[in-house]
Amino acid sequence: MTKNVSLVAKAMKEYYGCDEQKIRHFVSVYTLAKTIGELEKLPEQTQEYLEIAALVCDIDNGTKTEHTLARNVLNAENVEFDIVDRVCYIVEHYSDFDHITGLDHQILLEAHMIVDFKENMTPKSEIVKCANTYFMTNYGRAFLKKAFGV
Repeated sequence: MTKNVSLVAKAMKEYYGCDEQKIRHFVSVYTLAKTIGELEKLPEQTQEYLEIAALVCDIDNGTKTEHTLARNVLNAENVEFDIVDRVCYIVEHYSDFDHITGLDHQILLEAHMIVDFKENMTPKSEIVKCANTYFMTNYGRAFLKKAFGV
C-alpha cells in the first residue's frame, strides 16, 4: 500500500467515524478493487488511482457533491494534483457506464457492483444481465462467477 493510499484509508475511517456499515462497504470495495487490479497487472500508477478511488467513491453516500468531498479529503492529505484529478474524475463518473475511461475506472465499477450485489441480495437474473453488459476484466468476471455462480 502506498503512502497516499494509507493516508486516504485513514482519512476515510475518520470521516465515517463509527458507522460500521459504511466502513465495511468502503473496505470491501477497496479490497476487491485492489485485488482485481493486481491480478490484472495494472501499472503501478493506475493501481494507485484505482485504490484511492475505491476508498473515496461512496463518500457522502453518492450525492452529487461526492467528487468535491473526495477532492477535499485528498487535498487535506496532500495527495498530488494528478492523482486527485484522476481519482475525482473516476469518482464523479464511476457509475456512468457509457464513459469508462480506463482499466482503473472499469475495475472500480466491477468491484463496486459485486459488493452491491452481495449487500443488496440482488436476484441472480439481474446479476447475469449486468455481468453480460458491464463486466470486461478477466478477474472481475472470475470473482462474479465464484461469488454468484454466473
